[in-house]
Amino acid sequence: MDYLLELLNIDIPHLFIMFLIFAFIGWTCEEIYCSIGMRKLVKRGMLYGPICPIYGFGGVIIIYFLYPWRDTWLRLFFASLVLTSILEYFVSWLLEKLFHAKWWDYSKNPFNINGRVCLLNSVLFGLLGIAQWHYVEPFVYNMVYWKPIQPWIHLISVLLALVLATDILATIHKLVDFNSTMEKFKQFGEQLKDRYEGEDWFKPQSLHTMLASIKERAAIDSTKFSEKFLTSVEGYSKRQHNIESWLKRFPSMTSKDYQNALDHIKQMLAENIMENKRLLLAQKESLKAKKDALLSEQKNAHLAAKATKAERKQKK
Repeated sequence: MDYLLELLNIDIPHLFIMFLIFAFIGWTCEEIYCSIGMRKLVKRGMLYGPICPIYGFGGVIIIYFLYPWRDTWLRLFFASLVLTSILEYFVSWLLEKLFHAKWWDYSKNPFNINGRVCLLNSVLFGLLGIAQWHYVEPFVYNMVYWKPIQPWIHLISVLLALVLATDILATIHKLVDFNSTMEKFKQFGEQLKDRYEGEDWFKPQSLHTMLASIKERAAIDSTKFSEKFLTSVEGYSKRQHNIESWLKRFPSMTSKDYQNALDHIKQMLAENIMENKRLLLAQKESLKAKKDALLSEQKNAHLAAKATKAERKQKK
């Protein structure tokens, strides 16, 4: 293929668009893979848009570093496995340093390294490396170098860069809010322990049990707590939609600094899911009861009409 000879001389606008396409394809694959595993549609990725930048970087790295091995499937597989695993490990470490949370945790998967990478995902990345060079790359190259769009390629890349930059800034704002919320939960939990840990009724096992024990105690003796304090407790007991949205995308998220708060919000999310299931089941049972009552009423009306008809025939 002639385009391979030109591949290492790709200019920035074309390479950037390739990066976005790889990021979109990776996001799509992850959406399908995770949705099948969780048996429901899930939103993956940190950004608002339908891309996962880590797959974009992985695609570009494979293009530039594995070019000499593109025709050796076994070498290409293992090289892709190693390079993408290093990338995933580094990104996991970097995100934890920046935002004090491990956004994905493979600790329960066999053959994992510090919960950041695992053998199953690394093997899948190796297979994706082969698929990229032999199937995806020709398609992407032809798309990016499609002749009708070449006069506009710089404008297209700039517009896409502006959209991506806007998405990144909005995501950073949301991540800062995540960190701020987690820090507030952590400090509030520490304050509760300092104030009530010696009380018999207080349950310090987790933030969730601490808040629950305070609300139980307040129901028995409301004079023990100020109204302002109970309002704060109620506020921390409410759903945190920003944190929940991250947990839905990264359900295996853990944190050394904020694990207590994360466990509390995960527990609230689980309770909310159970409550929704209960309400749905109650609604189904109510609809079934109404349907059965309607059928019974119709049946009784039919029998009554039939009896009336038979009675008239006897009179005649």
